[in-house]
Amino acid sequence: MTNQIHHCKDCVDLLGDYIEGTLPQERAKELEDHLSLCPPCITFVRTYRATRKICRHALEKDMPDELVNSLSAFLAKHVPGFSCSKSDTASGPQAPAADAGPKKV
Repeated sequence: MTNQIHHCKDCVDLLGDYIEGTLPQERAKELEDHLSLCPPCITFVRTYRATRKICRHALEKDMPDELVNSLSAFLAKHVPGFSCSKSDTASGPQAPAADAGPKKV
């Protein structure tokens, strides 16, 4: 049974997952159906995407490399599923080589 989206607030609650591509396909379809009929929500989605892009761009330019590396390492360690690009971790903390291979018993 499909849970239709009838209220714009429901769209806002789903946007983060939708933009990231992690919203289940059926739910994403329901959101897209609502968006096809709701110009204010379409505008909101466009603004949301643009804001995220602008913020990421601004943070990339304003954060010192040391802070980016430290933050990326912290998030990778403490946030399940967080991944960062190789350039973010290239000069950041590395795990000791002994931890990289299989453990001897």
